Amino acid sequence: MAAGYFDPLTAEQAVRLANLKGGRRLLALVLDRSDALLPVDARTTLIAALREVDAVAKASELPDDLAVEVDADLASDEERSRDFVEFVLARQMPAAAGAGCR
Repeated sequence: MAAGYFDPLTAEQAVRLANLKGGRRLLALVLDRSDALLPVDARTTLIAALREVDAVAKASELPDDLAVEVDADLASDEERSRDFVEFVLARQMPAAAGAGCR
């Protein structure tokens, strides 16, 4: 199982999911967060469209009592999201880039 915010879904994450599959069935758990760029339903739909993903679920947080191995790098997901916002701001409003605007 892979878990993450996938906000936004990047090519790097799609490759990570493909590598995790390894001939097994892959469940992706899409986690919600209050400051998400995209609604959890939209992110769930995007993840479900990947051919490597067999099933998708959404949750408000990563359960700590799962009986399966979970691949989750939430800190990297949060960093990717911040980098994406900064990139968009730099392209659209150069003066706002780096100012921590959201």
